[in-house]
Amino acid sequence: MQKVLMLLFIIMHIVLTTSYFINSGIIFFTTYFWFLFCIITVINGTVYFFAKLPVKEKNTAYKVLASTLILVSMLNLFFILYISFVNPYFYLEFRH
Repeated sequence: MQKVLMLLFIIMHIVLTTSYFINSGIIFFTTYFWFLFCIITVINGTVYFFAKLPVKEKNTAYKVLASTLILVSMLNLFFILYISFVNPYFYLEFRH
């Protein structure tokens, strides 16, 4: 079940990034939601990474998914901070 949740979190982060470039930016009211979601998934990824697994679980696949979740959520967290504070009109530069 935890592997499925990690995979769904990763897919949600990919959807955030692709929807930003497809829709020419995001509504900045949803930035708070995505920022909170990134923080929650970073915490979940670290908890999943350091969790004790039963013997019958595959340890490598679980660790790879957890580290991928941490990496993707940290990248999206920095991306949200970048588009919110540093360069809010990044999508206009990307379009031209």
